[in-house]
Amino acid sequence: MVRTKILATMGPAVAEADTLYRLFEAGVDVCRLNFSHGDLDCHLKMLNTIREAASRFDHPIAVLGDLCGPKIRLGQVGDQDGKGGMPVNVGDTLIVQREPVVGENGRVSSIYEFFVDDVQIGHRVFIEDGLLRFVCVDKSADELFLNCTVSGILKSSKGVNLPDTLVNVPSITDKDWECADWSIKNDLDFLALSFVRRADDLKMLRGYLKRSASDIELIAKIEKSEALKEIDGIIEASDGLMIARGDLGVEMDVAQVPIIQKSLIKKCQESGKPVIVATQMLQSMIEQASPTRAEVSDICNAIIDGTDAVMLSAETSVGKFPVQAVHTMAHVAEVAEQFVESSEKSSSSTPRVLANPPAAALARGAWQIAQDLEIKLVVIWSQNGSTARVFAKHHFPVPIVALSSSLKALRRMALLYGVLPQEANRPDNMGALIELINNLALKRKLAVAHDRILIVAGWSPAMPDTMNGIILHVVGEKWSPLSPAVRPTRTPPAVEKR
Repeated sequence: MVRTKILATMGPAVAEADTLYRLFEAGVDVCRLNFSHGDLDCHLKMLNTIREAASRFDHPIAVLGDLCGPKIRLGQVGDQDGKGGMPVNVGDTLIVQREPVVGENGRVSSIYEFFVDDVQIGHRVFIEDGLLRFVCVDKSADELFLNCTVSGILKSSKGVNLPDTLVNVPSITDKDWECADWSIKNDLDFLALSFVRRADDLKMLRGYLKRSASDIELIAKIEKSEALKEIDGIIEASDGLMIARGDLGVEMDVAQVPIIQKSLIKKCQESGKPVIVATQMLQSMIEQASPTRAEVSDICNAIIDGTDAVMLSAETSVGKFPVQAVHTMAHVAEVAEQFVESSEKSSSSTPRVLANPPAAALARGAWQIAQDLEIKLVVIWSQNGSTARVFAKHHFPVPIVALSSSLKALRRMALLYGVLPQEANRPDNMGALIELINNLALKRKLAVAHDRILIVAGWSPAMPDTMNGIILHVVGEKWSPLSPAVRPTRTPPAVEKR
């Protein structure tokens, strides 16, 4: 079992249910709907296809909606000379005008209405994650004159970064609110907010969701330097991070991005929240059947650093080899996890999670037992998923089966490293739970008779949602309440709260 979770961006390359099912078989756990492309009718059709394919699959599949945020984009650009857009060469002058226009002959417009006002002479203008670069050399009341320093082909709706320009745009746009309403109506599992700058951006969206009686979890996309200055507050206000390295590498010195990535993964480790590493992980596989060595190293290093998940963007949405890209990512993850496991066996230090101390203490204890004994499986009861989040951060060398009767919680646990969500109705007593786990382990071939597994669960009449014991159980053996394998450790009822 590959324990690193894989996100795949949806698009025309994976629009059929059978193709999606193959993606799930290859290792996809979360489907990403990118609201920056397509309309809501297209996304609804895609969502229905996802759920059709997921209904035939044996693991929960989560859906993440990615809000556009205040992204500045080009307007429409015509296809010149069959190039798929408008070619621009080094030294050419590009005119950006205020009024909307279909771009041609060195003239374009932007969907951002104050583009001409905000950009000043000397400011840099980067397009499509910096693949094309310009410097503003002159301006008038309604036009900017940009000199091209890095050539390429301008295409419709491509993103624009203005690293030298102060722009006054809202953190959540009108389109974002519309997409949030759609996400609530269609019961998505996660919403990712783009271009987060401060914790208040997330608090504003969280408040809106609560007023709408929605508990969709919020992922903060880190892609602006302002966010790094308030990162602790942003992590606290979110349910997880996405390290969106494309815009981050354009907004900042690209050499700093790997350092930032490592720092953010560590902060999420301590806070007990999931983290996703995204952008260009297998970029070459959009067109090629094999990855570059650098891409393989990139994925491997993210997993060694401790990420919960890695993400594919254009590789699966419009790429020529979407299923093969997922297979490649899963294989690299498997090899990286084997290396991490062998390294941890030679290390005496246990992972540290500062959040949710009772659950973290239980997880550290279970992690140490799993290191010392030949444990094949860890099973926890995590009704709403918060305990599973903490256990996932300890990167156990074996799968963690997280039991819950909540389908929504199970889908959200699909993002957590090493966690295998499993639906179950809560048994009336510990003996029934042991029998359920025995049957599950054997049926799913997660363990065989006489294997040792750890069960973290327990009941108290006064606190029915409390875990209060770690049980070392041998698969196939009958459980007795007098068994010396039970080591009760009372924990307060706050374990399962957000």
